[in-house]
Amino acid sequence: MRASNHSITGSKVHTQYMHPLSGQTIIFLPGIDGTGISFEPFGKILPQDVKVQVIHYPTDRLLSFEETVQCARDQIHPDQEGAIVLAESFSGPVAIALVGSGQLKAKCLILCSTFARPPKPLLLKVLGYLRLESLIQLPIPRFVFKHMVEGGEEAADLFLGLWERVKVLVPAKVLVHRLNMIRQMDVRGFLPKLAVPCCYIQATGDRSIPASALFDFIDLVPDLKVIRIRGPHFILQAQPQASLTAIQNFVSLITDQSSGVSPRHGR
Repeated sequence: MRASNHSITGSKVHTQYMHPLSGQTIIFLPGIDGTGISFEPFGKILPQDVKVQVIHYPTDRLLSFEETVQCARDQIHPDQEGAIVLAESFSGPVAIALVGSGQLKAKCLILCSTFARPPKPLLLKVLGYLRLESLIQLPIPRFVFKHMVEGGEEAADLFLGLWERVKVLVPAKVLVHRLNMIRQMDVRGFLPKLAVPCCYIQATGDRSIPASALFDFIDLVPDLKVIRIRGPHFILQAQPQASLTAIQNFVSLITDQSSGVSPRHGR
């Protein structure tokens, strides 16, 4: 056990385990949909005493990258300074810009399946020539989701349900605009300026972000912690328990380091 609370009743001592995230606030920056729907599978297994702030991006406006960063910043209250920032995919560069520029004072930054510069630039360029707005509105066969994610029938049903909800909430033109934004994103200049503990969670079966995207972070982020989890690009959704365990271990590690406690064997 990392820490515990003790209460005495008569001659009995009651011990209550305090998990590493106890009393913490997590600020979640979502994927390209910007709705926060993708946080639900992970959010359901979080301990009850963890506070959560889910950032949302507008569905009725086409924001630039700088406006997206400001939109996220405007939703974070001053009393949430020192929170755990958790960003996935599209929002990784947004979180990097926020923390690296000093606009947001975080306890730590956890990045999932993301990038610091455009991943697969040639593919992104080719997609720019396609009529993606029409394609996005077409129904996606279930077998396609089974190919995209690991976990069989149950995982395919989960992602298909999430995608159908996203399509209702987010116009296709907004999704296409954000996809095109990725072609212009380059936040490598902020990486050396990340003055908080940073963790990169890499999905070993990611078919959206190449494994090489991690190299920029390894080269430029001081004392980066890398955790690899077997699963698809949508790692928080496909492997919520493994992701939670990884995040708890990372937060426990940096908490011990800040308090001068030697890391325990096996972490």
